[in-house]
Amino acid sequence: MKRTRLRRERGYTVVEVMSAMTLFAIGAAGVISMQRVTIQGGDDARRMDIAVNIAHEWSARLHRDAAFWTRPSASFPDENNLAQTTWLSGAAGLDATTLGPWTTPPLAGDHVGRSPAFDLFGRDLPAAGGDPHIFCTQYRFRWITHPGATGASQRMTALLRAEIRVYYARLDEAPIVDCFGYDPEANKPRLHFVHVTTAVRPNPEP
Repeated sequence: MKRTRLRRERGYTVVEVMSAMTLFAIGAAGVISMQRVTIQGGDDARRMDIAVNIAHEWSARLHRDAAFWTRPSASFPDENNLAQTTWLSGAAGLDATTLGPWTTPPLAGDHVGRSPAFDLFGRDLPAAGGDPHIFCTQYRFRWITHPGATGASQRMTALLRAEIRVYYARLDEAPIVDCFGYDPEANKPRLHFVHVTTAVRPNPEP
């Protein structure tokens, strides 16, 4: 009778296979999480960059608006035509110490170059209809040197502090949709804010 030699073949146990699969799953989950964080970080950075550009654009718009603020001047030291401007007129009723409220810039006529509402790419949007509003702009004013100061020379050196803020929804929140009917003060936890401050001077006529 022949004796059969049993050969032991090397292999993997169920425990070893399950352990390897578990480690693979953990590694894959880590890679996916890192990709998600990278994508979200890139999106957050892009939106922040657009919001900063919008804030600086609105700073430039307020300075352009000041071109129509031509009095007091040497010829008209006792007059003030600030109320005739488009946006800076919001400071006309403020006294020397009052901080004005946050205001959404009014929009009348063509929205291009004038709108406080912007799309995902930072383009001006109309007040209603079309794409949802992603970025919204507000400003508030406070006098540094009030034009009602005593003396003609002081009146002609009026200086207005303008604070601009751009707000937009966090990535995990729904978009704002309508800047004109939205209250950012009541929704601060779900928003990001970008602030820019500038000083605006009149453009006195000869």
